[in-house]
Amino acid sequence: MRTYPEFVAAFDRSVLRQPRWILAFIVGLLLAMAFVRLGVWQLDRLDQRRSENSLVAERRDQEPRPLVSLVTQYGLDPDTLDHRPVTVVGRYRTDLEFISIGRTYGDVSGTMVVTPLELPDGSLLMVVRGIVPTGTPGPPVEGFGVPTGQVDLVGRLDSGEEPLRLGEPDPEDGVVRSISRIDLSYLDKWMAEKVLPVSLILESQAPTDPVDSPVPVPPDELTEGPHLGYAIQWFAFAAIVVAGVGGLIWRAGKDVEGGGTEPDPVPHP
Repeated sequence: MRTYPEFVAAFDRSVLRQPRWILAFIVGLLLAMAFVRLGVWQLDRLDQRRSENSLVAERRDQEPRPLVSLVTQYGLDPDTLDHRPVTVVGRYRTDLEFISIGRTYGDVSGTMVVTPLELPDGSLLMVVRGIVPTGTPGPPVEGFGVPTGQVDLVGRLDSGEEPLRLGEPDPEDGVVRSISRIDLSYLDKWMAEKVLPVSLILESQAPTDPVDSPVPVPPDELTEGPHLGYAIQWFAFAAIVVAGVGGLIWRAGKDVEGGGTEPDPVPHP
């Protein structure tokens, strides 16, 4: 059995000066460094997601506060108001109600119903009332009417959804009846009244709906996403590249001029 120095001595170091193996080493090193950098980037994303989840959880645990109180303290910055529990008083504007079809939240799927709430100052707060079965006629959606007069709502504020890359089409008669994303800037453009830059995800109201109520939209699940798995994947790719290139170079060094390897001597009895 060879000792470690003999085993290393069997490697012909002259292959390390050959251009193809120099190139293989450089390419392998660059690939490994790139994979490690991608793994570190995913770990940074994981830390960012954890920080965001902690902030969201902290806000969700707060007691609901009147909208006027929150706006007085934080202004109308959507990022600062996002996810905060809120109470608000106003009256529904069913003449401005619109829908968003093809929505799925967990086991619930159907059409999202959004009914603007007119506030005492005349501005509009988009209220996401929930999900109704696909194909429900409307808007206003049949069988899911709202109370008349003043209502007291409890829910959580939301900064709205990212607009479509190509944008929403202009409504045919200037009245929004269906929309793909809750794009608050788009709604503000097409509604005569001022639209607040946050919406409300409805949780409860008084008085209740006269007939039936849409299924409430549940809070987003706070997960860490796939970032840890992706990081492990990139680090594994880096290790595979290092091991692969190193193995090829080692084999080439042992194969030079017959490989430089000899069978182990057979011990005499």
